[in-house]
Amino acid sequence: MLLRTLTRPALLTRQLPRQSSIFTRAMSIKHVENTTQLDGILSQSKDKLSVIDFHATWCGPCHMIAPTFESLSKQYPKVNFIKCDVDQGKDIAGRYRVTAMPTFVFLKGTDEVDRIRGANKSALEETLRRLSTGGSSGTFTGKGHTLGGGSGNSTTGFGGGGGGVAAFQALDPQVKVLLCLLGGYVLFWYLS
Repeated sequence: MLLRTLTRPALLTRQLPRQSSIFTRAMSIKHVENTTQLDGILSQSKDKLSVIDFHATWCGPCHMIAPTFESLSKQYPKVNFIKCDVDQGKDIAGRYRVTAMPTFVFLKGTDEVDRIRGANKSALEETLRRLSTGGSSGTFTGKGHTLGGGSGNSTTGFGGGGGGVAAFQALDPQVKVLLCLLGGYVLFWYLS
């Protein structure tokens, strides 16, 4: 009885439209295998944000982040979502110097504007949100200048204007720990 109901033509025809709608929704992500295909997509949208997901079939983290990438493609219809299997699209992976999977390369036209290595869902969502809105999240992304005309992020020397703090922050983390331990030792030696 169950076998007869599964093979009825009416049941099969009712399922086909549902399956085809799944495929049409997933078509918002374009799959590329060579630079000619990619250049064709990018040339049609010179001012549009594009994100390329470099993945591999053997990569576990790539499979974990794939549903997020697909849901973001539905959430941001004005962004080009492109997938490139690095084993099939070696020329594209070489162009963007991809060395880890997954890697997400963000482009405005043909210019790279950001990159994420690894299956970091929150970083992917945040970068996509920031770049798709034009970066106007209320923060200034420039380098800035001090009143003296120099760069605002100077790390030269321990001179005035907080340069010592900036120089300390620029140090290697292991050196920071060593300096803190040394400072603690000197403090305890002085107090005893």
